[in-house]
Parts: sequence; C-alpha cells; structure tokens
Amino acid sequence: MKELIFKNINDIKASPVNFGGDMDFMAKPIIPWDEVSSCSAAVIEVPVGKSSYPYHWHNIAEEVFYIISGEGKLRTHEGEKNVKAGDMICFPVGEKGVHAISNSSETQTLVYIDFASNPKTDIAIEPDTNQVMVYGELIPPMTLDMPKKGE
Repeated sequence: MKELIFKNINDIKASPVNFGGDMDFMAKPIIPWDEVSSCSAAVIEVPVGKSSYPYHWHNIAEEVFYIISGEGKLRTHEGEKNVKAGDMICFPVGEKGVHAISNSSETQTLVYIDFASNPKTDIAIEPDTNQVMVYGELIPPMTLDMPKKGE
C-alpha cells in the first residue's frame, strides 16, 4: 500500500463478479488492486444459491477468509465443511489450499472478508475445469486450458 487506508465497508461500492454458472457475487475492494504491494482485502457478498470463485488453489498467494454473516459450504481437499459467522479459514499455498465457497442459506447473503497475500504474479489452478488462471501486477487476468498429460 502506498498510504494508510481507513474505510467503512458500508461506504465501499460493490462491483459484480461473474465467472459463469452459479458463480455470481459482489466484491467490495478494501485495498484496491492499484494500491496492492503485498496484500489485498475485499468484502465478498454471495447471494442465496450462488458461489464465489471456482474451486482453485494458488501456487504463490495465501488466503484467509473471515465469515462476517450468513452460512456457507466450503469445499476443500478434505471434503465439504459448513461455515458460519465468526469462522476464519486460512488456505495454504498448493493443493492442500484448494477451496471454493458457496452460500447454503435459504434467506441470507453470505458475507466474508477475503484477505490475500499478493505476489507480483500468481498462478491459480482450477482442477474441476482443468484450467489455470494467471494474473499479476503487469498481467491482466487470463484463464488458459492446462495441457493434458503427455502433451
């Protein structure tokens, strides 16, 4: 960060994010990408019946989720877990950090803070789609198909 950031999440404008299918949510950047040096933070709002990001893991960045309100299902390498307000989840780098979260409530938006270390470049693997996402300070986010074994 270049300067002290002091914000109230109620004053941050939410932007829609859609990865297709049921991955349709809102993000409020607390630390905007143009201010990131080594970490980012955003409030993620997931409507009833929706998910946030695809099932993925990072090769360089670590993430921490803090559930503010609502209930969700967290998919990990250990299986599915229920999450609720007050839960904090820390995702390590690599396959053991694979994760996806969805809203399991029938009435309430799932709201969580996504804190992430932000290296200059990262590669996220999406095992369900056999794709890789590459992004970084000087690289616009792009999703590519991973080569099949033997190619």
